[in-house]
Amino acid sequence: MIFTNLVQANLHTKTLGQVIEYYTQLDSTNEEAWEMIDESVKPGTVIITDRQLSGKGRNGTKWQSKADRSLTFSVVIQPNNLPGSISGVFPLLSGVAIVRALQEMHIDGGLRWPNDIIINGKKIGGVLCESRIQGKSIKWVVIGIGINVNETADDFENDISNTATSLYLEIGDFIQRERLLAAILNHLEILLNELGENSESFDISKYWTPYCTHGNKQITFQEGDQVHQGRFTNITKNGECVIEMNGATQSFTSAVIKNMRGLDFID
Repeated sequence: MIFTNLVQANLHTKTLGQVIEYYTQLDSTNEEAWEMIDESVKPGTVIITDRQLSGKGRNGTKWQSKADRSLTFSVVIQPNNLPGSISGVFPLLSGVAIVRALQEMHIDGGLRWPNDIIINGKKIGGVLCESRIQGKSIKWVVIGIGINVNETADDFENDISNTATSLYLEIGDFIQRERLLAAILNHLEILLNELGENSESFDISKYWTPYCTHGNKQITFQEGDQVHQGRFTNITKNGECVIEMNGATQSFTSAVIKNMRGLDFID
Protein backbone atom coordinates (compact mmCIF):
# COMPACT_ATOMS: atom_id res chain seq x y z
CA MET A 1 0.00 0.00 0.00
CA ILE A 2 1.16 3.53 -0.79
CA PHE A 3 0.83 5.91 2.15
CA THR A 4 -0.05 9.26 0.62
CA ASN A 5 0.72 11.14 3.82
CA LEU A 6 4.33 9.93 3.60
CA VAL A 7 4.54 11.17 0.02
CA GLN A 8 3.23 14.61 0.88
CA ALA A 9 5.46 14.87 3.94
CA ASN A 10 8.47 14.74 1.59
CA LEU A 11 7.11 17.12 -1.05
CA HIS A 12 8.52 20.59 -1.70
CA THR A 13 6.07 21.36 -4.51
CA LYS A 14 3.37 24.00 -4.85
CA THR A 15 1.26 22.09 -7.39
CA LEU A 16 2.37 18.53 -8.10
CA GLY A 17 1.09 16.00 -5.60
CA GLN A 18 -0.89 18.43 -3.50
CA VAL A 19 -3.82 16.20 -4.44
CA ILE A 20 -3.14 12.46 -4.58
CA GLU A 21 -5.81 9.97 -5.62
CA TYR A 22 -4.85 6.48 -4.46
CA TYR A 23 -6.42 3.24 -5.71
CA THR A 24 -5.63 -0.31 -4.65
CA GLN A 25 -5.99 -1.28 -8.32
CA LEU A 26 -6.77 0.35 -11.66
CA ASP A 27 -6.78 -0.68 -15.28
CA SER A 28 -4.63 2.33 -16.15
CA THR A 29 -3.64 5.44 -14.22
CA ASN A 30 -3.45 7.39 -17.49
CA GLU A 31 -7.00 6.42 -18.40
CA GLU A 32 -8.20 7.40 -14.94
CA ALA A 33 -6.43 10.74 -15.28
CA TRP A 34 -8.23 11.54 -18.54
CA GLU A 35 -11.57 10.63 -16.99
CA MET A 36 -10.83 13.05 -14.16
CA ILE A 37 -9.88 15.78 -16.62
CA ASP A 38 -13.18 15.35 -18.43
CA GLU A 39 -15.07 15.59 -15.15
CA SER A 40 -12.97 18.34 -13.46
CA VAL A 41 -9.61 17.91 -11.81
CA LYS A 42 -7.08 20.10 -10.07
CA PRO A 43 -3.86 20.53 -12.10
CA GLY A 44 -0.99 18.70 -10.48
CA THR A 45 -3.18 15.85 -9.26
CA VAL A 46 -1.38 12.51 -8.98
CA ILE A 47 -3.20 9.23 -9.62
CA ILE A 48 -1.43 6.21 -8.19
CA THR A 49 -2.25 2.55 -7.82
CA ASP A 50 -0.65 -0.45 -6.17
CA ARG A 51 -1.84 -2.73 -8.94
CA GLN A 52 -2.18 -1.64 -12.57
CA LEU A 53 -4.03 -4.23 -14.63
CA SER A 54 -3.69 -2.84 -18.15
CA GLY A 55 -0.68 -0.58 -18.15
CA LYS A 56 0.62 0.37 -21.57
CA GLY A 57 3.87 1.58 -22.98
CA ARG A 58 4.94 3.31 -26.16
CA ASN A 59 3.42 2.02 -29.42
CA GLY A 60 0.70 0.20 -27.47
CA THR A 61 3.03 -2.30 -25.81
CA LYS A 62 1.98 -3.79 -22.47
CA TRP A 63 3.71 -2.56 -19.34
CA GLN A 64 4.06 -5.27 -16.71
CA SER A 65 4.03 -4.19 -13.07
CA LYS A 66 4.04 -6.18 -9.86
CA ALA A 67 1.42 -5.37 -7.24
CA ASP A 68 2.77 -3.56 -4.17
CA ARG A 69 6.33 -3.55 -5.51
CA SER A 70 6.35 -1.20 -8.49
CA LEU A 71 5.62 2.50 -8.66
CA THR A 72 2.86 3.25 -11.18
CA PHE A 73 1.32 6.71 -11.31
CA SER A 74 0.16 9.53 -13.55
CA VAL A 75 0.44 13.29 -13.14
CA VAL A 76 -2.11 15.74 -14.56
CA ILE A 77 -0.50 18.85 -16.07
CA GLN A 78 -2.27 21.95 -17.38
CA PRO A 79 0.36 23.96 -19.26
CA ASN A 80 0.05 27.72 -19.68
CA ASN A 81 0.14 28.65 -23.37
CA LEU A 82 2.70 26.08 -24.44
CA PRO A 83 2.72 25.37 -28.20
CA GLY A 84 1.72 21.92 -29.39
CA SER A 85 4.99 21.66 -31.28
CA ILE A 86 6.89 20.98 -28.04
CA SER A 87 4.67 18.17 -26.73
CA GLY A 88 7.55 15.74 -27.33
CA VAL A 89 9.53 17.43 -24.58
CA PHE A 90 7.39 16.02 -21.75
CA PRO A 91 8.56 12.37 -21.74
CA LEU A 92 12.19 13.48 -21.94
CA LEU A 93 11.72 16.05 -19.18
CA SER A 94 10.05 13.41 -17.02
CA GLY A 95 12.94 11.04 -17.59
CA VAL A 96 15.39 13.69 -16.40
CA ALA A 97 13.29 14.20 -13.25
CA ILE A 98 13.36 10.45 -12.54
CA VAL A 99 17.13 10.14 -12.98
CA ARG A 100 17.73 13.19 -10.77
CA ALA A 101 15.46 11.69 -8.12
CA LEU A 102 17.46 8.46 -8.27
CA GLN A 103 20.71 10.43 -7.94
CA GLU A 104 19.29 12.01 -4.81
CA MET A 105 19.03 8.46 -3.45
CA HIS A 106 22.61 7.69 -4.57
CA ILE A 107 21.50 5.55 -7.52
CA ASP A 108 23.00 6.15 -10.98
CA GLY A 109 20.50 5.89 -13.81
CA GLY A 110 20.47 6.73 -17.49
CA LEU A 111 18.01 7.50 -20.27
CA ARG A 112 17.20 5.84 -23.58
CA TRP A 113 15.34 7.90 -26.16
CA PRO A 114 12.53 8.65 -25.95
CA ASN A 115 11.10 7.29 -22.72
CA ASP A 116 13.11 4.52 -21.05
CA ILE A 117 14.91 4.61 -17.70
CA ILE A 118 18.06 2.47 -17.63
CA ILE A 119 20.31 1.11 -14.87
CA ASN A 120 23.36 -1.01 -15.65
CA GLY A 121 22.16 -1.62 -19.20
CA LYS A 122 18.71 -2.82 -18.22
CA LYS A 123 15.34 -1.09 -18.22
CA ILE A 124 13.79 -0.24 -14.85
CA GLY A 125 10.98 1.98 -16.04
CA GLY A 126 9.38 4.13 -18.65
CA VAL A 127 7.28 7.19 -19.33
CA LEU A 128 4.11 7.50 -21.40
CA CYS A 129 2.90 11.05 -22.03
CA GLU A 130 -0.39 11.88 -23.69
CA SER A 131 -1.40 15.40 -24.72
CA ARG A 132 -4.62 17.16 -25.61
CA ILE A 133 -4.02 20.04 -27.99
CA GLN A 134 -6.57 22.80 -28.59
CA GLY A 135 -5.82 25.01 -31.55
CA LYS A 136 -2.05 25.42 -31.47
CA SER A 137 -1.66 25.15 -27.70
CA ILE A 138 -1.35 22.23 -25.31
CA LYS A 139 -4.46 22.12 -23.14
CA TRP A 140 -3.65 19.12 -20.94
CA VAL A 141 -0.83 16.61 -20.51
CA VAL A 142 -0.96 13.32 -18.64
CA ILE A 143 2.46 12.01 -17.63
CA GLY A 144 2.33 8.29 -16.88
CA ILE A 145 5.32 6.73 -15.13
CA GLY A 146 6.08 3.11 -14.27
CA ILE A 147 9.17 2.08 -12.31
CA ASN A 148 10.28 -1.35 -11.12
CA VAL A 149 11.19 -0.65 -7.51
CA ASN A 150 11.18 -3.65 -5.19
CA GLU A 151 10.67 -6.57 -7.58
CA THR A 152 12.76 -9.70 -7.10
CA ALA A 153 14.11 -11.93 -9.87
CA ASP A 154 11.07 -14.21 -9.60
CA ASP A 155 8.78 -11.30 -10.46
CA PHE A 156 10.04 -11.02 -14.04
CA GLU A 157 8.79 -13.26 -16.81
CA ASN A 158 11.45 -15.22 -18.67
CA ASP A 159 11.09 -13.26 -21.90
CA ILE A 160 12.11 -9.97 -20.26
CA SER A 161 14.38 -11.12 -17.43
CA ASN A 162 17.51 -10.39 -19.48
CA THR A 163 16.47 -6.86 -20.36
CA ALA A 164 14.47 -5.64 -17.35
CA THR A 165 15.48 -5.08 -13.75
CA SER A 166 14.40 -3.33 -10.56
CA LEU A 167 16.02 -0.94 -8.13
CA TYR A 168 16.12 -3.71 -5.54
CA LEU A 169 17.96 -6.08 -7.87
CA GLU A 170 20.51 -3.42 -8.78
CA ILE A 171 21.31 -1.97 -5.36
CA GLY A 172 20.43 -4.92 -3.12
CA ASP A 173 18.11 -2.99 -0.85
CA PHE A 174 14.41 -2.21 -0.71
CA ILE A 175 13.33 1.33 -1.55
CA GLN A 176 10.52 3.26 0.13
CA ARG A 177 8.24 3.98 -2.81
CA GLU A 178 6.71 7.05 -1.15
CA ARG A 179 10.10 8.69 -0.83
CA LEU A 180 10.94 7.98 -4.48
CA LEU A 181 7.61 9.33 -5.69
CA ALA A 182 8.05 12.55 -3.71
CA ALA A 183 11.56 13.04 -5.09
CA ILE A 184 10.35 12.57 -8.68
CA LEU A 185 7.53 15.09 -8.20
CA ASN A 186 9.91 17.61 -6.61
CA HIS A 187 12.31 17.46 -9.55
CA LEU A 188 9.53 17.33 -12.13
CA GLU A 189 7.92 20.53 -10.86
CA ILE A 190 11.25 22.37 -11.01
CA LEU A 191 11.74 21.31 -14.64
CA LEU A 192 8.16 22.08 -15.63
CA ASN A 193 8.50 25.55 -14.13
CA GLU A 194 11.66 26.15 -16.15
CA LEU A 195 9.85 25.00 -19.30
CA GLY A 196 6.88 27.26 -18.60
CA GLU A 197 9.05 30.29 -17.90
CA ASN A 198 11.28 29.86 -20.97
CA SER A 199 9.20 27.92 -23.48
CA GLU A 200 10.61 29.67 -26.57
CA SER A 201 14.27 29.20 -25.64
CA PHE A 202 13.93 25.98 -23.65
CA ASP A 203 16.33 23.32 -24.95
CA ILE A 204 15.57 19.84 -23.62
CA SER A 205 18.82 18.47 -25.06
CA LYS A 206 20.86 20.37 -22.44
CA TYR A 207 19.00 18.52 -19.68
CA TRP A 208 18.60 15.11 -21.30
CA THR A 209 21.88 14.49 -23.16
CA PRO A 210 24.12 14.13 -20.05
CA TYR A 211 22.06 11.07 -19.05
CA CYS A 212 21.82 9.47 -22.50
CA THR A 213 23.13 5.90 -22.55
CA HIS A 214 23.54 5.58 -26.32
CA GLY A 215 25.04 8.78 -27.69
CA ASN A 216 27.09 8.22 -30.86
CA LYS A 217 26.07 4.55 -31.00
CA GLN A 218 25.21 2.73 -34.21
CA ILE A 219 21.53 1.84 -34.37
CA THR A 220 18.85 0.40 -36.59
CA PHE A 221 15.27 1.64 -36.53
CA GLN A 222 12.01 1.28 -38.36
CA GLU A 223 10.20 4.15 -40.07
CA GLY A 224 6.95 2.91 -41.53
CA ASP A 225 7.82 -0.26 -43.45
CA GLN A 226 11.46 0.72 -43.96
CA VAL A 227 14.39 -0.28 -41.75
CA HIS A 228 17.26 2.22 -41.55
CA GLN A 229 20.76 2.19 -40.09
CA GLY A 230 22.59 5.15 -38.67
CA ARG A 231 24.31 6.76 -35.71
CA PHE A 232 22.36 8.33 -32.87
CA THR A 233 24.05 11.72 -32.42
CA ASN A 234 21.82 13.81 -30.15
CA ILE A 235 18.33 15.27 -29.79
CA THR A 236 16.93 18.62 -30.90
CA LYS A 237 15.75 21.34 -28.53
CA ASN A 238 12.19 19.99 -28.93
CA GLY A 239 13.14 16.37 -28.27
CA GLU A 240 13.43 14.86 -31.75
CA CYS A 241 16.26 12.37 -32.17
CA VAL A 242 19.04 13.30 -34.59
CA ILE A 243 20.46 10.40 -36.59
CA GLU A 244 23.39 10.46 -39.00
CA MET A 245 22.85 8.38 -42.12
CA ASN A 246 25.15 8.32 -45.14
CA GLY A 247 27.02 11.39 -43.99
CA ALA A 248 23.92 13.55 -43.41
CA THR A 249 21.83 14.09 -40.29
CA GLN A 250 18.07 13.83 -40.06
CA SER A 251 15.70 14.39 -37.14
CA PHE A 252 12.76 12.14 -36.24
CA THR A 253 9.91 12.39 -33.77
CA SER A 254 9.05 9.46 -31.53
CA ALA A 255 5.74 9.15 -33.40
CA VAL A 256 7.43 7.91 -36.58
CA ILE A 257 10.23 5.73 -35.17
CA LYS A 258 9.75 2.19 -33.93
CA ASN A 259 11.97 -0.74 -32.96
CA MET A 260 15.14 1.23 -32.39
CA ARG A 261 17.96 -1.20 -31.69
CA GLY A 262 21.68 -1.05 -31.19
CA LEU A 263 24.47 -1.33 -28.68
CA ASP A 264 23.14 -0.76 -25.13
CA PHE A 265 19.55 -0.79 -26.38
CA ILE A 266 16.88 -2.91 -24.75
CA ASP A 267 13.63 -3.94 -26.39
